Amino acid sequence: MSDPTPRRSSSRPEDERRSRFGTVLGIPVPLVLVALIASALLGIQLAGALEQSTSSGSRASAASVDSANGSGKNSAGVPVVTEATLGNEVQRLIDTGTIQPMTSFDAAQCLREQGIPDSILIMEEVAWGGEETSGWLLVHGPMDRETLRANGGVVSAIVVQPACGTADEGAARAENRLWSGDVMIGSL
Repeated sequence: MSDPTPRRSSSRPEDERRSRFGTVLGIPVPLVLVALIASALLGIQLAGALEQSTSSGSRASAASVDSANGSGKNSAGVPVVTEATLGNEVQRLIDTGTIQPMTSFDAAQCLREQGIPDSILIMEEVAWGGEETSGWLLVHGPMDRETLRANGGVVSAIVVQPACGTADEGAARAENRLWSGDVMIGSL
């Protein structure tokens, strides 16, 4: 004779548990929730690290620019310019229209020495780089300053030593040039 009581299979409580929690693409929902929570926590941690690294970088640059001697100037009151700050300095010069008082430095002769046929738009005495080498920032181009201020565009700039324009063109060209390149200027 057979036993009238039905037998329970050992997998039945497990099936009940699965149906109670459900699955997503065959993965149990609790496992999906744990993965989502872990991803969210990791995202928050990465966002915090990014913000901390970004804000500490801006604090460091603000400390170097906001010195007691003025905004980005050395003890002599001359702006300290590097490749990283050159674009901002040229934009500031174009925006303010600051014109350096006449000096013994002959900028036109310097540009001729450097083989540059453009006219000078604006110039400023600067301290170049970390060593604060004495020099001149000459902004030059084929357009006039008012057109550049109104429309923006690309302008050429060169940083030269004060001896530029006073020596033999061939030998002095490379020696007097500290930096040369183009700068993008925004309109006012």
